Amino acid sequence: MTRTTELGQDTVENILKRLRRIEGQVRGLQKMVAEGRPCDEVLTQMTATKKAMEAAANLILQEFLNVCAAEVSEGKVDPKKPGEIANMLKKFI
Repeated sequence: MTRTTELGQDTVENILKRLRRIEGQVRGLQKMVAEGRPCDEVLTQMTATKKAMEAAANLILQEFLNVCAAEVSEGKVDPKKPGEIANMLKKFI
């Protein structure tokens, strides 16, 4: 199984940066709801947060596939990889 520790340091830092931003968005959402802000404003912010999560997930998926592709090109074909890739894609879709 590919671990996030196998991703490049730049990628890990990029993902962490995105997650911190998302964390701030979620805190902002909590504050908006507590303050009784209009539903359309809350939903707009929720949509932005959802898109940010999807972008972070996409980055992880891209890097996961890059690691798998590198392993295949190096001749390190693990018979479990196709199933691992299928499961990852199933979670993503």
